Amino acid sequence: MTRSAIFPYLLLGPMAMLAQNSDVAGRPAFEVDSVKPTQGSPMNSGFRRASAGSLNATNVTVRMLIEYAYDVRDDQLSGGPAWLDSERYEVVGKPPENPEGGNGGQMVRLRTQTLLADRFHLVLRHDTKELPVLVLTVAKNGPKGLKASSAASPDYVTNGHHLDCQRVSMAVFSTFLARQTGRSVTEKTGIAGDFDFTLDWTPDEGVAGAPADGGAAAQQFPPFFLALQEQLGLRLDQQKGPVEVLVVEHAERPSEN
Repeated sequence: MTRSAIFPYLLLGPMAMLAQNSDVAGRPAFEVDSVKPTQGSPMNSGFRRASAGSLNATNVTVRMLIEYAYDVRDDQLSGGPAWLDSERYEVVGKPPENPEGGNGGQMVRLRTQTLLADRFHLVLRHDTKELPVLVLTVAKNGPKGLKASSAASPDYVTNGHHLDCQRVSMAVFSTFLARQTGRSVTEKTGIAGDFDFTLDWTPDEGVAGAPADGGAAAQQFPPFFLALQEQLGLRLDQQKGPVEVLVVEHAERPSEN
């Protein structure tokens, strides 16, 4: 299951992060980093658990690294050479012994930005594009399944077809929805407060979390959009709107170390 603790840095948009770190020399950096092409055909790909402040990415593309470092979705990144999406790397970064600014999640992302600039000579610019977006509203019969929370801090856990939320506001829920759908989500429910709630759905066939047997398990819950409406009394409507994006202006293959 994937656990996503909600920290203030998640509210810091990719464009603000880009602007704050335009000076490569002044960026936070890993004390030691290693970038090597992936050998063979490993089954797993992604970001492994690592000690505080460290980066441990296995069998990842540079595109995946950029999306992680700048906390953007796939539709918010464009441009660059084709190998950004095809060539895969093993990337490890270890923080300084006494890091200025700490070892939190935001700092790991900032250090990864520096790694991308130093090792891949990555140059980005920001732009705004008219893209499909989603608007979160209350369904016809009103919200349901939302319980006022007494949890100490916001948190959600998901395994790709089940979501368990604690002390989650509609604004925070919208960040999950954006990741789940791959679209920007605007929250317009008018619902204030922090809630505990769950959501169960059947993923589209072939995506992570989809039932493998295709039988009863696949029919147990409705598709995501319908589950949202039936279980929480919320709906997502598609519109067109301006979305901030990052454009890759330049990138180079790294030298091994």
